[in-house]
Amino acid sequence: MRPFIFFLVSSLALAGCSRRKTIDRNEARSEIRSALSFAAESEIFIDFVRRGQATRQYAEGHAAYLEDAVKRSAKELEQEVPEPGTEKAVRECRTQLNSLARELSQVPAAIKEDDALAASRDRIAEVRKALEAAQTGL
Repeated sequence: MRPFIFFLVSSLALAGCSRRKTIDRNEARSEIRSALSFAAESEIFIDFVRRGQATRQYAEGHAAYLEDAVKRSAKELEQEVPEPGTEKAVRECRTQLNSLARELSQVPAAIKEDDALAASRDRIAEVRKALEAAQTGL
């Protein structure tokens, strides 16, 4: 009897751990607002670097910090299930977070190359615009 109870409790615990969180419309809006905030901060950060107001060490560190935060947000969003009617916006948010992370990963190599930073900032602005469009679609 004891092995059966142990098996039952273990199965229930595993089933409970494997459930994915469902994102409702309000949570989807919140995720997109967070992604928009990351994009806006990234644009401001790149402008700061382009004006020569950041040391190389700070720029590299902050780019890595932003990239990690964006990747973490994208990973959390990938583990969640959008409720009906939010799928397209949530999928777009995931896509744009991944694009933003890619751009941020390239900033340290481009710190002294203004043209490369300008191009990266332009691509991040496009990410922001796509997120804004996804937000209005909710």
